[in-house]
Amino acid sequence: MIAALYLTGLIAGMQFTKVSLTLTGLAEVYPGWPVAFAVSGVAVMGILFGVMAGGFTASIGPRRAILLALGTSAIVGGVEAFLPPFPVFMALRVIEGAGHLVLVVAVPTLMARLAAPKDRAMVMGLWATFFGVGFAAAALTMGDNLSAAYGGHAIFAAIMFGVLFTMLPKGVVVVRRPLPRLSDHLMIYQTPRLFAPGLGHGIYASLFLALVTFMPLALDALWLAPILPLAGILGSFLAGFLARWIAPGTLVWGTFLTMAILFAITLVSGPAAPYVLIVALGASGIVAGAGFAAVPWLNAADDDRALANGALAQLGNIGTFTGTPVLAAMATGAYLPVAIGVSLVAAAVTYLAYRAARS
Repeated sequence: MIAALYLTGLIAGMQFTKVSLTLTGLAEVYPGWPVAFAVSGVAVMGILFGVMAGGFTASIGPRRAILLALGTSAIVGGVEAFLPPFPVFMALRVIEGAGHLVLVVAVPTLMARLAAPKDRAMVMGLWATFFGVGFAAAALTMGDNLSAAYGGHAIFAAIMFGVLFTMLPKGVVVVRRPLPRLSDHLMIYQTPRLFAPGLGHGIYASLFLALVTFMPLALDALWLAPILPLAGILGSFLAGFLARWIAPGTLVWGTFLTMAILFAITLVSGPAAPYVLIVALGASGIVAGAGFAAVPWLNAADDDRALANGALAQLGNIGTFTGTPVLAAMATGAYLPVAIGVSLVAAAVTYLAYRAARS
């Protein structure tokens, strides 16, 4: 069941990457239209409605939420495969973004519920790799035919809908909240145990995506482009094992501190800089895995975990959306000093947030 849920996470990851990997083809199909917004539209949904998705999942339960999101993704993705006019395509992407958002909130909530207590941190570390693995899987399987790529993704979602409809137990959630309200934002961001995991994840997302995008060129080492995401994936998986012996909150702020040191070493290590950077971004993956592990560590109830995963999705999308353009506006020589400063600030604020959450 954990494996089936993880495969569902790959569907969520591919909802981003199936478009980002086919932007050139989309530009040919829709000349003159801003096709790049077909990627960022999903992130905007996460920014606006991440917390609402957490409340929605807590209200109807993760099983129903997952099945609803998978069914929606299969239908919408199937229509996208016909490449309708661009305004229709964008409307479909917005709907798909809502399904993506529900999946990334509901799936880890249910995975944490189903995992044995001793395995929970490791399962959350596995979950933290879903985006990177989904990206890699999409890159390996999607060709140049847009209809086939989008249709194949829709078929994958439909298959997993059938699998999970059969496998997932009914009634795995006992306590449910009312339907979400705008006031949930205020409540969550006043409750450290609900927002602390998302705080670290948002800062990690802003740094990781920006550095993966710009550092290979900045270091004149383009071979880093496929290596750095893989290092992050390995770090996220490693976090699941480390969290068995080290508290997830300690892993988060301690790793940010370690990253600041590694970025400083990268700055002065000359020809060895690309190799130190691989270690640094591998360590950043530990932050991602530990953040997901912190959700069930800080919150015992499924509905609270759903809300915390909603905040994590919202802050993660804010980080993804903002990190790259901010770094792009700076000179190449500022990349690593900025990364050092952000990591130090992140270590301080996450230390305070997790201390407040545990108290």
